[in-house]
Amino acid sequence: MLSLSILSGRESSAYVYVLPFDNIQNDPALEWISTGLSDMVREEIKNIYGVRLKNRDDLETIMNDRSLMLKQPRGSRNLLVLGKYNRQLDKINVTIQVVDVANWEELGKSNISEVYSKIQVLNKAVGEAVIQIIEPLLPKQPKKEISPFPKYAKSIEPKKRNPISTQSERLASGLDKQIAELEASMEYLLGAKARKKDRPQKDVPRFNSGEWSMDFDVDRKLEENPENAGNTRLLSSVLDQLLTNPYDVELQRPEFEYHEDDELYMTVRFPIVYRLKDKILKDMLSSLPYTGLEQNGSLTIFYFDRTKFNFPQKHVDIIINGSYRIVPILRIFDSNRNTLIVVADTPEEYWHTRNSNKVLYVPQHQFSPLIDFSVGGWSMQVALETVDIQAVYEFILPVSEIESLSNVSLKFVNENDLKSFLEPIL
Repeated sequence: MLSLSILSGRESSAYVYVLPFDNIQNDPALEWISTGLSDMVREEIKNIYGVRLKNRDDLETIMNDRSLMLKQPRGSRNLLVLGKYNRQLDKINVTIQVVDVANWEELGKSNISEVYSKIQVLNKAVGEAVIQIIEPLLPKQPKKEISPFPKYAKSIEPKKRNPISTQSERLASGLDKQIAELEASMEYLLGAKARKKDRPQKDVPRFNSGEWSMDFDVDRKLEENPENAGNTRLLSSVLDQLLTNPYDVELQRPEFEYHEDDELYMTVRFPIVYRLKDKILKDMLSSLPYTGLEQNGSLTIFYFDRTKFNFPQKHVDIIINGSYRIVPILRIFDSNRNTLIVVADTPEEYWHTRNSNKVLYVPQHQFSPLIDFSVGGWSMQVALETVDIQAVYEFILPVSEIESLSNVSLKFVNENDLKSFLEPIL
């Protein structure tokens, strides 16, 4: 007969391959979410019975030699968890798909949408969605055998104490208390020691018969600490720049390319470089007494809490409402300042479906925010990404119109004002 350890080693399992989620917009500011979501999935399912976690290398190995699946215990499954995500305004949309590696059949799918500032809630929802899909596919946990015989338990009789011994103990205890009280009275009369009087304490929990109670004031609220006024002024000054004008823009000279197959048209390219202002990051590192700092490559995250700062309400409202998000709009004029070309660099699908009879309208998506905020009741986080975004906007124009190009202008427009800004031009 085989031993129990050998039998358990041949039990069927679910080999779950979890890959980093796909950033379908190739947004550098959202790249960190890719591994974060897959790590959360691993964390949620790692302790489930029958699950064996695998990575990309394991998937490549079994795809190169599919006969390895035949060596797995009978009834085992090979499940591939695929995920992709994108951002629309303040929402992160995640699509999860579970595939059977043996025949590439889709076994389940789930769509999740959550606010960008609530990443922890998003992570939890993604993990639960994967569990819901794979749970019916997992091997059943064997039931423990119940013995038909009752458990034998030896009763222990409590030891009985002699009544005389019990009464003697009580009498001795009473004498000790009387002696202690007599000594305290004598010390008090001699002036060596004063009796301690119990004084009621405010806002201190009271314990009585297994119940705790405390007096409190309903109208008492979290108030701003006056000692944080100096730090708050520094934070307010930095937030003003971060929320209104955080970017440096480098406009480079346009490039022109002739078409060998059609001499009547040319390709025009406008290279532009976006980056965060160096001064902002230097000011935050040198002048702000931040609560915590985390650096990972080009990503720097600053942490602030109410022990050192009072959060200005106007900035909190802007962050919560997401009204700080901006979109770069490129306009090209002729010598009379007439708009000839408009480039709207936005991920919103609405503006990618629009067209114009007045100007050449070119919707793009090359710019991504290099800054993000998260604020709660006690803490605030500011994430900065110190990279250069190399954008190149190109379009085809008739050669006859090239000479009329005279000036280029780039302006950041708030997302809430984008419609009122573009509609008159288009």
